[in-house]
Amino acid sequence: MEPLPKYRHLALLSLFLLSVNLFAEVDITEKENRLNKEILSLYRDIAKARDLLSYEQLSSLPANTTIQFIGTYPNRTGLRIRKFKVDPDPQNKNRIKHSEEKSILLEFNGSVLSKVEIQITTEDTEIEQKTRTKIIDTTPLDDSVNDMVIQFSGIDGSDSFPLSSLRNDSVKQERNDFKKDFYIKFLLDFHSQLTSITSLQKTSGNRNQKKMFKQLNQSLGY
Repeated sequence: MEPLPKYRHLALLSLFLLSVNLFAEVDITEKENRLNKEILSLYRDIAKARDLLSYEQLSSLPANTTIQFIGTYPNRTGLRIRKFKVDPDPQNKNRIKHSEEKSILLEFNGSVLSKVEIQITTEDTEIEQKTRTKIIDTTPLDDSVNDMVIQFSGIDGSDSFPLSSLRNDSVKQERNDFKKDFYIKFLLDFHSQLTSITSLQKTSGNRNQKKMFKQLNQSLGY
């Protein structure tokens, strides 16, 4: 069998490399589709927080957590949940060395989740540096999440760009890494927080009911 001419070797090598790249691109796309589905599933679960809008007042919250409602009862349209972490200065307990606040804003159009906004603010008093990152998704129930916008501000200035602008290929999977390593974990954290908040309201409600029935029963003693 005669050896293939040199140009044929090069052509076959090019075809091989092309097929490898195509398979890699398909794998990256499939991975992103799976991540998108996981995010959309978490959105649907987190949207159940709408039930909290029906409480005129929340009776109990986890430590270092606050809730701010959007609108007035009973016509509320959303809520923002904040979590705080404060590290005191070991040399001066009255002074804060580092603080972090993270929050999620959920807005509803009727019963439909219409906006998700997450925000992380960190402050280091030693170097007098404050940074704020905000991620906004105004179409949380469509098939793609790549239209969300990332905004950043810090000591070096500010920037804003769509998630779709992040690189996502065989060299760098910035978009997939962002979704897997940060965004999904952030949503899972607040999903757990919302579950705790809802559970606390139900538990508190049961305690109040038991207290009421106890008072009613005691009233029969005279």
